[in-house]
Amino acid sequence: MSENTSGSNEAVTWHHGLIARWWANFNLDGPEIEFFRSFVESGQPALDVGCGSGRLLVPWLVDGLDVDGVDASADMIEVCRTAARSVGVEPTLHVQPTHRLDLQRRYRTIVACGVFGLGGTRADDAEGLRRLLAHLLPGGVLALDYEVVEFDDDRWRRWRLRPADESPPPGHVRRLAPDGFHYALRHRILGVDTSERSVTRELQAWQWDGDELVAHEAHTLVANVYSSDEIVELLSSVGFTDVRVSGGYHGGAPTELDAFHVFVANAPT
Repeated sequence: MSENTSGSNEAVTWHHGLIARWWANFNLDGPEIEFFRSFVESGQPALDVGCGSGRLLVPWLVDGLDVDGVDASADMIEVCRTAARSVGVEPTLHVQPTHRLDLQRRYRTIVACGVFGLGGTRADDAEGLRRLLAHLLPGGVLALDYEVVEFDDDRWRRWRLRPADESPPPGHVRRLAPDGFHYALRHRILGVDTSERSVTRELQAWQWDGDELVAHEAHTLVANVYSSDEIVELLSSVGFTDVRVSGGYHGGAPTELDAFHVFVANAPT
């Protein structure tokens, strides 16, 4: 595949270190697993983009589905591999950001759950969709979700930056994880770019062994804000066909109650 040098080289996400450990311990279920499974069952081989700690991927592999995984975070890939091996499966995993995706295999289905618009510029998002299209077989299907937030100028102005606070959270918000450690997270907004329609967020993570604080980390994430119509237009502009939109994980038409929209599009035949 030819290299496109547009956009940034690295994804700016917080899915590293202690935050990857948090995902592995606590982010274990959700309606997305079964919803996106139907796409994978209908078209294999499949690729789970932004597979993270394997929340979707590992159950699919256990059921014998032919699915590979890719994520921008090496830490996430490591906890995904550990989770897969713990249930007796050995996944094919890659560490690559979506806008630099360059794999040897092509797929009948690509699932991108909870990853679109994260970690880069709007140019990176467009390039990522081009890369996904290039990794689909003719007629293949892309299914991605996005938490749609309709922003007007007034809502952008209401964003409030929070001051830094590295003090450990109180005991009542700490969570005991299956790995025996306690964890806590704290989120704040670092910056809002109204011209680029992006928000930079910080997520701090703490880890305790009993009452002893043993680790503290802070990571940032850049999130680009899109309307549903903008995503449809972007998918079409990079070459996808037959773009459809449904409400979050029920398959019907979007309603005002749906925080997430699901976008399904095809590669040309």
